[in-house]
Amino acid sequence: MGVMHLRICFLMMFSAQVGAFDAGDMNKLNAGRECARCDLSQADLSDATLSSVDLKWANLTRTNLSGANLRGADLKWANLSGVDLTRADLTGAILNGANLWEARFRGARMRQVSLVGTDLKWANLAGEDLQGADLTLVNLSGADLSKTDLRGALLTKAKLAGANLQGVNLAMGNLIGANLSEANARKANFAGADLTSADLKWTNLGQANLSGANLSGADLTGADLSYTSLFKANLSGAEWARARFCKTTMPDGAINNAGCH
Repeated sequence: MGVMHLRICFLMMFSAQVGAFDAGDMNKLNAGRECARCDLSQADLSDATLSSVDLKWANLTRTNLSGANLRGADLKWANLSGVDLTRADLTGAILNGANLWEARFRGARMRQVSLVGTDLKWANLAGEDLQGADLTLVNLSGADLSKTDLRGALLTKAKLAGANLQGVNLAMGNLIGANLSEANARKANFAGADLTSADLKWTNLGQANLSGANLSGADLTGADLSYTSLFKANLSGAEWARARFCKTTMPDGAINNAGCH
């Protein structure tokens, strides 16, 4: 009898007492890869193998999925509020439209994960690996993405207002139409990123690398560009009224010290 089956049998003995997940749904999960709309709330599925499982619309409220293998799992529109995904493998998983309120991601593997349209306000994703992730239309307002690896990620029209982006790696990322207003992106790497029409009003971009980035039509009103590299960046149509330039490397390689005091 496998580890997963033993855990499920043990949990079922106590399900009536704790009043959490549905025992029939747990049986269904154990029997195969399809458990759409299942109620697995508060279940202990830590270290479980759930790769490619269908959990669309499932109730996973406060479920323990720490260390679980969820590679390629379909979790669209699932309720994952309060879920523990610490050290879980979410590589290639689909979580479009999922409720991730107060979800814990510490140490999770999230390369190529799809989070389209999810609400991750104030989420802590600091230092996580989200290379190539699809975060189109995601709300990350106020989130902590400091030192997060988002190379090549899709953040088209994402909301990052007020987010902590210190040291984030967004090289070659797609941030077309994204809102980064008032975000702290100090020392962030945007090399080669597409920030066409992005909202960067009052954003702290001090010491950021924007070399080769496309900033055409971007709004940099009031942005701090001190010690920032804009070498070979496309600034056509960009607005930078009241932006601060000090030791700033301009697209042509010239140094702009206009705002130094």
